[in-house]
Amino acid sequence: MHKFPEVEQNRGRLKRPTSSCTIVRKLPRKLEVLEGENAAFYVEVENDDMEVHWFKDGLQLLETHQTILKSFGKTHILVFVNVAYHDSGVVTFVAGRSKTSSRLKVKGKHCPPICPLGVKMDVDRPNSALLTWVPAPNSQTTTRSIFVLERKEVGSQEWQKCFTSETATSAEVTGDSVPCEGNYRFRVSSINKYGRSGHVEFPKVVHLVPGPKILCRLQDCETFEGEDVHLSIELSAPMLGNWFLNSLQLQHGGRYSIQHNKTKHSLVIHEAQKADDTAEITFIANGVRDSAVLKVKPAVVKFTPLSESDISWLKDGKELQATEGLNIQSEGNMRRIVILSADESHSGVYTCETSEDSIKFNVDVAGPPVEFSPVPEEELHKSSMELDPVVLFCHVSRDDAEVVWYKDGCGIQPTDNITLQAEGTMRRLIIRSAETADAGSYTCQAGNNSMEFTVNIKVMIVEPKNDVVMESFIPDEINLQCELSRSSGKVQWFKNGQQVYETDNIQLLSEGPYRKLTILSSSEEDSGEYVCETNGDSVFFQLIITEQMGKPSGIRMAIVLREMKGSVRRKKVLFAPW
Repeated sequence: MHKFPEVEQNRGRLKRPTSSCTIVRKLPRKLEVLEGENAAFYVEVENDDMEVHWFKDGLQLLETHQTILKSFGKTHILVFVNVAYHDSGVVTFVAGRSKTSSRLKVKGKHCPPICPLGVKMDVDRPNSALLTWVPAPNSQTTTRSIFVLERKEVGSQEWQKCFTSETATSAEVTGDSVPCEGNYRFRVSSINKYGRSGHVEFPKVVHLVPGPKILCRLQDCETFEGEDVHLSIELSAPMLGNWFLNSLQLQHGGRYSIQHNKTKHSLVIHEAQKADDTAEITFIANGVRDSAVLKVKPAVVKFTPLSESDISWLKDGKELQATEGLNIQSEGNMRRIVILSADESHSGVYTCETSEDSIKFNVDVAGPPVEFSPVPEEELHKSSMELDPVVLFCHVSRDDAEVVWYKDGCGIQPTDNITLQAEGTMRRLIIRSAETADAGSYTCQAGNNSMEFTVNIKVMIVEPKNDVVMESFIPDEINLQCELSRSSGKVQWFKNGQQVYETDNIQLLSEGPYRKLTILSSSEEDSGEYVCETNGDSVFFQLIITEQMGKPSGIRMAIVLREMKGSVRRKKVLFAPW
């Protein structure tokens, strides 16, 4: 390929295109296509015998199987076949001393990912397997995707997710990761926000045995002297175990009753003694150990053994009476109340009271767990400009569910700018006027369940609102300036698609919200298309530098509105010279 040729310099002023311009129909300023589509450009020149050249990012294009160059009389055509994301850049057509340029932007295709390849399973290791795979070679690089590894026991129809990763292409599965002993199969797929790829099943089967785990731990207990002490532990697999009291192994019989039923082990210490106070009770099995502390209080007579004693039942300080659904019972020395169908309203402090003593019971009746309804992906990831409102919402399973909102792990309270709403099952957070500090990770939490949101505040270019065309003379100082929506915004400057850096002749300045590119002493080589670009916006400057033929008439500017793909861009209007 040849380097892009500069327009010849004859030390005279470069004339702007007029009615005698050699290029009759120019390229559009910007062309946007999806990955995998064809990008076509065409121009029309004044004469059909002119020498013409096509360039991309300053390099001359030659015809290949993916680059088609055709000429039909005065019409010249360039087609990029099956474009990819890296084909984005600046396309330039040159005819004689005239040229026209267009910016090609290739967008990611909205399609599910391609399934991974080359799956392998290494089972030459004890009670584990190493699974490896390779990403599809033509997978999209513009859309975030993750690998999902699933397992199922041979004979079962249900697949269970066991591993996810964005970048890892291998995973080691051990026996401790499966719920029960058995033969297991594995498969892998890829997921992005547009869907899921097909599944690729690994060719072998591996036998895995889970290690023992404690499903229900020992609990510290407190009892009165003379009462029985009950302790129990549940394991993930049946196995033998031993009980110890202060390092002394216990045997079944006498004061100690030891039972073992499959995965459950229990110990009863009959008639606890004062000497048992603060004793450590330990259970040990193969690979499992757990302990609890026993506290023994002196015996206290709470109630007189007379069956005719009068007692009262109170809830939260108010006396209870027998009603439908609430029974008050008395049998010998025993007194009790029975709530036939408990709900959350029955939570509270219950008191059994005699003339000389009382005992309290704390009752907490929990409602069903709160679940979140699925929310569209685009509602979970919000992008907004400064000063615009941002609304985050979700639906819970109950109208009376309590939720708490967090930002980056810190609780959120209502302010003049933030409103928290609850309407039926909808829970909503409204930021009335977004600021830079509002960007971050938001969480709506209800009990043990939560929903995550992300908010991004874009940096926008406030001025100029339109693209700018500028003419100037050698060696004038040139200033290209943008005003951003916030002072901390970052920009990059480009000239003809190449990033611009500071030199002895070029300064890149940042003052508050203003970003400026200054050419201290301009030359014809400084002519071209300049772009100031943020993470959410851009503006174009078309700069034409010529030799001064007579008395300077100042700098002329043009505002260009362009139209492309149905969206109104900009329309050309010239200002009179100064």
